[in-house]
Amino acid sequence: MKDIVEELRAQCHEHESDARWQAAAEIERLRQALAATWQPMASAPKDEGPLLLFCPGLAGHVADEIVVGTWRFDENRRSLGYWVSDVGQLDPGFAETGPWIEYRELQPEQWTRLPGRPSKSK
Repeated sequence: MKDIVEELRAQCHEHESDARWQAAAEIERLRQALAATWQPMASAPKDEGPLLLFCPGLAGHVADEIVVGTWRFDENRRSLGYWVSDVGQLDPGFAETGPWIEYRELQPEQWTRLPGRPSKSK
């Protein structure tokens, strides 16, 4: 399925003066604005992979208490699941094998999506 921005741009013959080109640019601007908006944890998607998480008080190798984290569910450990990240202070009682580690203090208050990857230089 083609993205609406790609479809609109494919229909354009003139760039900036075409209303479809302008609509595509506005859609991209709105997507970027939405991606940069912090939201409460109750609205965080738990099935979409990594997100940026704001965790007040988190210590360790953390910039401005913001980490990349993801939701984990393990029936044997907790029935409701938990947020994990790869930075911060290690919970002394538990460490997984693999790149993600659980932290006792990783209790995010807000989340936002990761920004898109930069485009490759040609």
